[in-house]
Parts: sequence; structure tokens; C-alpha cells
Amino acid sequence: MALYTKEQIDKANQTDLEEFLQRKGERLKRTGSESVLVYKDSTGEHDSISIRKNRWYDHKNMRGGYPLKFMQEFYGMNFRTAMKELLHGEEPELGRKRNAEQEKPNVSEKNEVNGNTAKCEDGTKKSEFKLPEKDSNMKRLFAYLLQTRFLSKDVVKSFVEQNILYQEKEHGNVVFVGTDKEGVPKSACKKSTAEQTKSFRMTVTGSDCRYGFCWRGESSKLYVFEAAIDLMSFVTLRNDEWKADSFLALDGLSSKPLLQFLEDQKNIYEIFLCLDYDVAGIEACDKLKDILIEKGYVTEKIKREYPLYKDWNEQLKAEHGKVPILLQSHPKKTAYHDAVRKLGIMNANTESPYMKWRKQEYEKSGFSFYLEQIKRDFKQAEKSAKKGEADTKPLLASILRMADLSVCLMCEMKRDENLPELTMYQTTIQKLEKVYKPYLDKARMDRRIQEMKEEMEHLKTLAVQDQPSLFVWAKNMADMAMRAIIYVETEYPQELERKNSFVEQSKEEQKTEPDTTEQMELEMEG
Repeated sequence: MALYTKEQIDKANQTDLEEFLQRKGERLKRTGSESVLVYKDSTGEHDSISIRKNRWYDHKNMRGGYPLKFMQEFYGMNFRTAMKELLHGEEPELGRKRNAEQEKPNVSEKNEVNGNTAKCEDGTKKSEFKLPEKDSNMKRLFAYLLQTRFLSKDVVKSFVEQNILYQEKEHGNVVFVGTDKEGVPKSACKKSTAEQTKSFRMTVTGSDCRYGFCWRGESSKLYVFEAAIDLMSFVTLRNDEWKADSFLALDGLSSKPLLQFLEDQKNIYEIFLCLDYDVAGIEACDKLKDILIEKGYVTEKIKREYPLYKDWNEQLKAEHGKVPILLQSHPKKTAYHDAVRKLGIMNANTESPYMKWRKQEYEKSGFSFYLEQIKRDFKQAEKSAKKGEADTKPLLASILRMADLSVCLMCEMKRDENLPELTMYQTTIQKLEKVYKPYLDKARMDRRIQEMKEEMEHLKTLAVQDQPSLFVWAKNMADMAMRAIIYVETEYPQELERKNSFVEQSKEEQKTEPDTTEQMELEMEG
């Protein structure tokens, strides 16, 4: 098989993504030196993907890279299809290196855009950090934070007195300063005080994003927030002696400021994650908790604090009679819960044709029935996914049966005579729901099918008598099937729409392209 050469891959990864996406009709907004891609998924409209020339970063899902990876992640293309699109149909040349080596771009992926570099670096030599010049007064700062954001005057004064909050001279913006453990300024973020430019915020050039806006207390407690205003809103809402505790704003969702703070403050062992109650905040909390557990922090000492609305400032606004932005549950977690409920209801109806059939077949063949039926349902799911049809009901039905039968298999191998069958079933599937983390569940449908296929191959190596190994297999299959159900219910329709629209547009472009051979002959005749 002909392979793409390293030179071709490097050429694909040098594609100007901004120009490429504009030609494809995608919606881009220009913001300073970069563009923002506006797109829709199951949670609504988003503008979380920053694009600068041939590099991109998705702030919502905390990943980024170069054009080849973008085509695979955003459009769900495989490697060869993505290469062909980026190289405008150029065919692969015979290469000697293996595919795995070829996929590495000449531009080091180690330098690819991440949560901090998107704000702090642009791939060039880092600029010197310099705080914006202070204004001679702070009238606009106090007016904005007290009257628009409803923060306590005492709370604002406390941060001003620490020289980590002030008003900028040039434009009157609020400046939030991030310091190290010695109190030396290391980063800064500017926020507009004008309501009509509410969303304007900018990280000061040269900032070291390992250091966030913070308050360092002497107690063992640390409260972590996305933004400085959320931090001060929380302190205002507490209305108590708060200064003994520590507070940190991440200026986003990166874990680096948190890890740096914990490295500096050895007195901390109880951590409260107070991020926004929305999709990004929910995923970031799960991810930060996993990182902290990896670092040796006790699970029980890592807690989640939920605002009543979208964030802590929205809660503060609500207390002052303003209409707040409502909280947003995670659509994948909601879909998972709905799927668990549906399976529970289905199993409760023992007189349904499906339940009677399942019981009858199990009594005839035992474990073998579950295993053989899961295989058949997988084949059907694989076929449906390959077709890529807009009607996802056949696909969903196959995967739903796979999940149900896998859970049944788990229950049979861990049978507890003291528990009714339905209770055992519901307990088993609820355990799967409890450990589900959307931030780890980002694969497209083709990758999900491939993972299931690999698990099916692994089944061939197991003996029915080896119940511990078979239980692990059934648990893995139940987990994969449940995650696939969630994907079909939430993001798969958007994947199909995006894929199909891209294919249709490519066909239209091919129709309008002139026949170069015919054109050359005409020119020669001329």
C-alpha cells in the first residue's frame, strides 16, 4: 500500500486552517491575532476553538494541535481521508517509514498549543512580563465590582491592599495579578469595566500562567475557581472570617496554576473545586480530581462545591434581584442517567416479549446465550455505523441490547441470593454510571466500534469457565456500549451532519473544477 511521506504530512500540517475552514464555509470570528471557530454540538453553540494559522486549541475539551489532528477530531476523518483533503486530493507517495512514524509532523507536537500557550505563548520567544501601569484612582474598579458585580467592598479592599487588584491607567480596565509564594507578580489578566464589552478579558503579554490570582491563607483548605470574580463572589457570599483559608483562580481550566499553588503551599490537604456549573466546569472538575488523586491527595478530601446558578457571580446577582444565567447539567451525564432509567424500566417489565425471550434463551444456553447474542448485536451495530445513515434507531437498538446483555452477564457471575434480580441489575448499572466521566469519553463512532471489535477479539482468548476474566470482559463491554448509547443520543447526529455536509461540499467542488487535461489541450491548440 502506498504511504504518505513525512514531507507530505509536514505539508498537510502547514495548511492555514483559517483559510481552509473559510473556504469550507465554516463560521469564524476574528479576535485580535487569531480566529474563533463557531460551531454547534449537543450542548448548543460554542466558540471554544481558537485558530491561529496552522494551529488550533479547543478550550472546552482541553486539546489542540495541527490541521491533521483537527480534521480527525472535528470531522471524524481517518488519517488517509484527512491527508487527502488537506493536500487537495494529492495521492500518497511510496514511503519507507511506518504509518505511526509518518503521523508525527515535522513541527514538533511537543510544542502544540495547550491551555496555557493559547494565552501565554504564540510559538515565538516569550516576551518580558510587565504589569500595566496603575491609575491614580480606582473609581471605575470599585464602581464596576460593587455596582455591576455586587462584590463586598471589604472583600475588594482586601485584595487591593495586597496589591493584586488595581485599575489600569490607559483604559481603566481592572487588573488581576497572579503572584508566587513570595508575593512577586508573575502573571496578570485585564478585564473591561464597560458593560457593553462585558466579555473582554486579556492575559498580559509575558505572563507565567502557572501563577493565578490568589489569596494565601494559613489553614489546610483551598478553594479553586475558574475566574477571579467568581473567587471574590464566593468570598462575598460566605460573609465570614475567610482570610485563614486559601483561594485560587485558574484563569480558565488549566491544572498548572493549581499544581504550582500546591507545590508552594504544603499546608493544603483539603481542596474544594468551585468551578462553574456548566459542561466545561463539570468536565474540568472530574479531570482535576483525577490529577490530584494521582498526586497523592486523599479522594475524600477533594470536594465539589456547586453554585446555585451557572457560577458564583450569577448566584450573587440573583441575591440582588438580577436575572441569573441558569446552571447547565452535562448532556452526556443526563443521557447516561436516562439510559440507566430506561434499562431499569425495561427489566422491571418481566412480561414483555423481549424479557420473556431473554429469560427463555438463557435457561436453554446459559452464559453462551449472552455471549453469542452480544456478538450478533455488535455485527449489526458495526454494519449500521458503517452506513452512516441519519436514522440511528437500528444502531441504538443493537447497542442497547449489548449493554443490557453485558450487565445481565455481570449479574449472573456475581449473583447475590439475598438481592432480587432487578435490584442486582440496577445496582450494577448504577455503579457504571457513578464512575462515568465525560472528559474521558471523546471518541468518534468509528473509534468506538473499533474498541468494541478489539474487545470481541479478546473474548476469543477467554474460556467460559474463567469467570473472573469473563466478568471483567462483560464490564468493559457494558461500559463501551453505555458510552456508545450516550454518544448516539448526544453528539453522533452532529458528527453525521458535519461529515455528510463536508462530503457533499467536496463533491460540489469536484463538479466545478475544470478538466485540466481538456484545458491544456485547448491551450495547445490555441
